[in-house]
Amino acid sequence: MGHTRERGVDSLNVLYTLDNGFKAQLVVSLNSLIKNTKKELNIFIIFDNLDEETRKYFVDLKNDRVKIEFLSAPKISSRLIPDRGAKSQFYRLYIPEIFNNYPEIERVLYIDSDTLIEGSEIENIFELNMDDFAVAAAIDPWGAFYKALFNLKKDINMFNDGVFLIDIKNWKSNKCSDKLEKLIGTREHFIQADQGLLNELIHGEFKILDPKYNVISSYFEMNYEELLRYRKPVKFYPKKQIQSAVKNPVIVHFTSTFLGNRPWQDGSEHPLKKIWIEEAKLYGVEIKKEKLSGKKQTLKKIFHIFPRNVSVLLFGLLQAYIRPIFLKIKLSLGGE
Repeated sequence: MGHTRERGVDSLNVLYTLDNGFKAQLVVSLNSLIKNTKKELNIFIIFDNLDEETRKYFVDLKNDRVKIEFLSAPKISSRLIPDRGAKSQFYRLYIPEIFNNYPEIERVLYIDSDTLIEGSEIENIFELNMDDFAVAAAIDPWGAFYKALFNLKKDINMFNDGVFLIDIKNWKSNKCSDKLEKLIGTREHFIQADQGLLNELIHGEFKILDPKYNVISSYFEMNYEELLRYRKPVKFYPKKQIQSAVKNPVIVHFTSTFLGNRPWQDGSEHPLKKIWIEEAKLYGVEIKKEKLSGKKQTLKKIFHIFPRNVSVLLFGLLQAYIRPIFLKIKLSLGGE
């Protein structure tokens, strides 16, 4: 059955999906979301391997303004085996199906748990004019070789699906679920898991959000010119817009990079690390330091051996050309 509470037009509907490995991150993200909103807030959580203590913690956060509900995981295709991370990342592909019993909900904001909400402007996302787009998201700066892996031409934008708004009515009218199932049926292996699938499905037809709504780690790790040399995007935001997003972020997204700058990782140098740790301590989170993989440790050491401009150039060649070529060969060999 659907939620019994009446949801007004001003209510904000937010979905998190995760497994137990990101419990601490969800505590920080969800509490920062509550702190930075004033409107009626409906938070939905799909949490694999949820223990009763954790459930009780989140249920106790509910009040007259904030409602929290745990949902069952959707039935997903047996073909969806992630190339990275947990299968819970695929749940976001099924948001319209997840909310079938909630006909009053027209829009849902999906947020990854490895985020920190820093501004009340998050409420403005729900007022966005979506036109006929099913999805609104921030551009992810990938180059032409990488886009080709998802059958995208070089001038088609890709988006990062760690934060995205879905208009359920537009999704259904565009028959996105049917197209998604057909797309899944053509694949044996999935690069970038859910994000690769969503980008191939949407094919650049999405409402572009200001980057301040999804400020990924790379924006803090490199300046604008370095980022262009490293990622080599064909189309991207103007320099001032990225600089403004870094200075005044609304949603900080602690994405994984070879430099290992997530606040809970050993050796993190993220400028908002201290804020995240303070938030975690405030909410009683036990911070378990995560060690970088041997591969990432090696890459990080190599990056710091050379002069920075040389490292950005070399790693840019790896990221924009060699890595996608390697992934293409891997796919042709059956993903082994």
